[in-house]
Amino acid sequence: MVYIKSSTPWQFYCKAAVYTLALVLVQALYVSRLPYPALRADLLLPLMVAIALDWSLFPSFLWAFLWGFALDTFSGKFWGLHVGTYIVAVCLVNIASDRLELHTPVYQIAFAGLCAIGQSVVLSMFLLLEPSDFVAPISAWNGIVMRSLFIMILAPLVLLPVWVTKKSR
Repeated sequence: MVYIKSSTPWQFYCKAAVYTLALVLVQALYVSRLPYPALRADLLLPLMVAIALDWSLFPSFLWAFLWGFALDTFSGKFWGLHVGTYIVAVCLVNIASDRLELHTPVYQIAFAGLCAIGQSVVLSMFLLLEPSDFVAPISAWNGIVMRSLFIMILAPLVLLPVWVTKKSR
């Protein structure tokens, strides 16, 4: 029988998978049903920032791709939004972590807000190209700012279990 020398990495990945799945369920069951579009925050975006800081590039890139693909598949609209924004967030964190002090919580929250602005801009550009009755550019930009601020407010709640787990290792 083959034994793994240390089960700690596998336990860590399993805990990360369970926590990510829990965030996906909360987002699908509660956050996506909020009445105002500006309050429909992407809970996995701050988590991708934390994962990119803690893991090396390839595992965090793969994690972002897999969960982004799952969310895009289940959403049924605009395939590629979550995959693209999560991968861009992971790449930006890996680039910026060399130049900025992203290991402090305040910078992680601010960086998650910047990534949320980018995600909202891409989403609003898609909505402008889609044939519908969406013709309110000023209110759309207000929604982008409100959504980004809401993600920044929720980021400490999303990242708290990651910070606690990181300190206990």
